[in-house]
Amino acid sequence: MSNHTEGAETARRALRLVEAVVAAREPVGLPDLVAQVGLSKSTCYRLLRVLQEERYVDRIDSGGYFAGSRLVGVAAAVLPQAALHQAAAPALRALAETTGETATLHVRSGGRAVLVLGAESTAEVLRRAATIGETTRLGRGASGRAILAALPVREADRLADQADDAEELRAALARARADGYVLSFGEDHPGVHGIAAPVPSTFDRDGGMSVAVSGPAERWTEDRMRAAAPWLLETCAELGILFAKEA
Repeated sequence: MSNHTEGAETARRALRLVEAVVAAREPVGLPDLVAQVGLSKSTCYRLLRVLQEERYVDRIDSGGYFAGSRLVGVAAAVLPQAALHQAAAPALRALAETTGETATLHVRSGGRAVLVLGAESTAEVLRRAATIGETTRLGRGASGRAILAALPVREADRLADQADDAEELRAALARARADGYVLSFGEDHPGVHGIAAPVPSTFDRDGGMSVAVSGPAERWTEDRMRAAAPWLLETCAELGILFAKEA
């Protein structure tokens, strides 16, 4: 009788691939991964495809692989003491208390924004739950568009061109750059409105972060969101300074 658990070797190979992608710290190509992990090219490619489908790795157009949005979310969920995220917690709680709605921190992972930290609404009913690891496309919803709008224009345009509503998205990004924040109305979650803004100083090092405040549509109206914009922008500026010191 074999002492090996059925399917264990496949799992080990996939984990070694994830470790190699993370260790590279920048997009790494298939030939390099094959050499590092010691797998055949076909096996390596097949496992990477599965990891892509599950969003544990992602792939840039030129072929390099990097940590995917689900992996970022899992890391945030299992490492709640991570200094960077914990440093942001007091500011998010203060923003949630000031606005009465749920405040969340989002980190860019490839073409998606990942929710890594949240401070939930103080309201007793109809609150927006903050789900760690939740992801949204950069071009959809306030948190993702806030990150997208703060990217260099050429990079933002390249990502916008991949969207079905490219022209509409470009117009929304122009408004976001002018206003300093983004509004969304039930795009990711029906019945939920949101406002988000980018966190300065995080785009060169971390790929970009945003802070969002979201709540039920009947309570978190456009007027209330725009009135809360100064508090949101102040929080983002505070976190930008804080994160720059943590770097």
